Amino acid sequence: PQAVAAKAGRSRICFGIMDDESAQQNQIQVLENTYIMKPQEHEKFRANEVIKAVKALLDERLKGKRYDSNESAQLSKELCTEIKEKVKEIGAPRHKLVVQVTIGEVQGQGVRIASRCLWDVETDNHASAYYTNPYLYCVAMVFACYYE
Repeated sequence: PQAVAAKAGRSRICFGIMDDESAQQNQIQVLENTYIMKPQEHEKFRANEVIKAVKALLDERLKGKRYDSNESAQLSKELCTEIKEKVKEIGAPRHKLVVQVTIGEVQGQGVRIASRCLWDVETDNHASAYYTNPYLYCVAMVFACYYE
């Protein structure tokens, strides 16, 4: 086995022992940039499909639910995760996804949720869907930003 020393920070040194076989398996692979600046047609974020999938997910998860302020934070996190996974299944390679879910209580008020983004209109996109019942409302927004 060969000894490997790695310096972490300025004043701390970590040592480890690694045999030759492990050293070969843990090699870092360096990839070249592709310089692909725009997605191909089949790689674009398909907002219409995402809206349908998000609406179906919101209907399934929130049907018959009542608003509970203690439960809403956890529910919105779970919905964000599930929506992100659904969008990945639909396919938007090379896109960074940001999902925002807002849940509130219906008390006869009007609600308007807005967002502003600085992005490339040719490659980036968004989708939003909402769900409402007599007790709560939910607005889900998905932002997809293409990256090289």
